[in-house]
Amino acid sequence: MDYSPVLAIATGLFEFAAAVFTFLSPGRKRILYPIGLIFLLLAGYQFSEVAVCSNPDNFLFSRLAFFDITWLPPLSLWLAYQLSPWKRGWLKIISLGYFSASFGFTAWIIADSHVVTKSVCQLVLARYTHPISFDIAYGIFYHTGLAVLIFSTAAGMAYSKDEILRKHLANLQTGVLGFVLLSFAVRMLTTEPEGMLPSVMCHFALVMAFSMCFMVIREKRLSSGFFFS
Repeated sequence: MDYSPVLAIATGLFEFAAAVFTFLSPGRKRILYPIGLIFLLLAGYQFSEVAVCSNPDNFLFSRLAFFDITWLPPLSLWLAYQLSPWKRGWLKIISLGYFSASFGFTAWIIADSHVVTKSVCQLVLARYTHPISFDIAYGIFYHTGLAVLIFSTAAGMAYSKDEILRKHLANLQTGVLGFVLLSFAVRMLTTEPEGMLPSVMCHFALVMAFSMCFMVIREKRLSSGFFFS
């Protein structure tokens, strides 16, 4: 069936509006700025996918989509570090390591015109075909980043004495688990899973966007002197 851009456009507009709301909200900027950037990256992928599916033979748009989502793991880990009770040590080092890896993958995506060799769009999803070397390396980078994010937020909730930060960490973990579990379920149930996981994950990342909105609202109310449960 033909691709429909309605879901991607609606999701992208919501995430872009959430980014604007986040940047304009009062609160701790060390928390709000990473959240706002994550919203912008999520919105950027949605609009990139619309461009990909309007011209699937132009792989520049597909490379831009992967350039966009490459920065989601390090930014999310940096946000987890800002929310954690550890201001030095392992989580900071890991997040900086993922930033370095993102620079490496960004250079690879820009330099190699064959990072994406085929794009196919159906219904509301895009499917991408890559060389096996990029597919394996990028998969390891992305999924280990998600695993570290899930476990680090759990550890942060266990050790943090700050009730607000614990709730922020719970929102972050809930959002990540929400789109990861739903994406893996779709991948296992579909008959043609190859290459569509990035698109599926980015659409289900709307769960993460909604969950992070609670973090922004909580920060805003906290800065105004209101307790938000």
